[in-house]
Amino acid sequence: MRALAPLLLLAAPALAAERAPVPRGASAERLQAALDACLKAAPASDRCFALQLARARTLLATDPAAAHTLAQAARRAVTDAHDAAEDRVAPLDFRRRNGTITPADAAALVRGEEQVRRLWIDLAEVSELLGDAALASGRIYREAAENYDSTVALLEQHGRGDADKRWRLRAKGKHAAAFTDSPSPDEGGKPAREAYDEALAAYGPADPLTVSLALTLADSHTQLGRFDAAEPLYRDARARLRDPAARLDADARIMRLLTRMDRRQEAEALGRDLLTRLAATRADSLQSARVYLDLAAVVAPEEGLPLASNALALRTQRLGEKHVDTARAQLAIATLLEALGRYAEAEPLRRTGVWALQGKLFAQHPETATAWLRYGENLLLQGKLKEAAGALRSAEFSVRDSVGEKHPQYGRVLLFTGMTQLRQGDPRSVATIERGLAIIRAGLAPTHIDRVQAEFTWGMLKLIFGDAATARSQFRAVGRAGLERAAAFADYGAAAQRELKQFSGVYALEVRAAWQLAGKNP
Repeated sequence: MRALAPLLLLAAPALAAERAPVPRGASAERLQAALDACLKAAPASDRCFALQLARARTLLATDPAAAHTLAQAARRAVTDAHDAAEDRVAPLDFRRRNGTITPADAAALVRGEEQVRRLWIDLAEVSELLGDAALASGRIYREAAENYDSTVALLEQHGRGDADKRWRLRAKGKHAAAFTDSPSPDEGGKPAREAYDEALAAYGPADPLTVSLALTLADSHTQLGRFDAAEPLYRDARARLRDPAARLDADARIMRLLTRMDRRQEAEALGRDLLTRLAATRADSLQSARVYLDLAAVVAPEEGLPLASNALALRTQRLGEKHVDTARAQLAIATLLEALGRYAEAEPLRRTGVWALQGKLFAQHPETATAWLRYGENLLLQGKLKEAAGALRSAEFSVRDSVGEKHPQYGRVLLFTGMTQLRQGDPRSVATIERGLAIIRAGLAPTHIDRVQAEFTWGMLKLIFGDAATARSQFRAVGRAGLERAAAFADYGAAAQRELKQFSGVYALEVRAAWQLAGKNP
């Protein structure tokens, strides 16, 4: 009789925890009805686990917060079931280790350990879903990364080896991708490389999982500024894709890389092609919004503004006003308004956007740092010196703690801080500008637009202070950079002419500096 006790003990919970089936092909409404009925009948067990996960997945696109809440409830139920199963196994395991276990106990222990293992796998599944829901809800990076990492760890410890390898590598790729928006994007580099290398060795370069992980690794390289490593990965992965939607996504990533590399002509051509394909494929609204914003960054501001406005409308409708991606769209519109000289209109968008980013991404994130810098620049150009100085102090703290003092972005912070100090009569202004210029020169090519703007600023400063020789040298360098940038275009069309127009005033300033140097009145 005693030997039967473990069997009865294990059998009872197994029957109680028998999972309610998910209706095949059920609509969201039918799933919800089945879930409600299950929870009413068995509120304190994991019987409804499969239904909870199925319903949560249907909510990811429309109500990610509800999906997250439902997944959390599923995890609590499975955790309770797991703890109870381990409690039942513990005395049997004790007898095994002490050599007092009977054959019946041993058989019961095997079944009990398998039940515990399956519950560990359930926890891995719900952890991945929690990561998906966290990202969809705008809970950027940390919560999602921790949940994906839990999935990977649970599959490594309790999975079925090769049978779960694809799932484990997919989750590891998601773990790496979650760090794209983190203050420390390098944290995603290691898992991205490990997952890609393992998939490449196991399945080859053409396998869809390997291709997906190649894109994740390329994203990691891009975030870290390793553009030369990212581009071939993007190109190779894109060439292996056959699904039109997947190709569109890969091209959108390549476009963002080209923009980061300041290859704007290539980025614009690719972006226009993407717009045509978006219209033909009726793509997801959030994917369309991302492409609108990417293209808006490289076309003329007059054309970019309606694109960015459409993106903001789509994101507000799908994600709400407080989502981080909605804030990104607001900041993109602010950038375009500033390019049109409408700084006062851009100011409230910058202010709202920077605080939204800081709330979601925290102060040490590179994106938050850039937002503070651009806000400070906006205020400076409006002559709001006190407010600009405050925003630039926030930018300095944010940039220093996110990318360090040798990054060109830190140089730009110093450049604008020095210009603000100059307007306020601060004697430290010139030294601050010099420090910033040195950092920018060390980190950016002579033709990069941020380097060009910094060199132009230094030339203007020298001209104002009467150093005509240095001013002329600066304006010559800026003019050469403008010609090189225009020469990179395939023809002397509207884009090349627009590029040259930006530099038209530089040549007049070079002549003015030459006259001043010759003792003439300009």
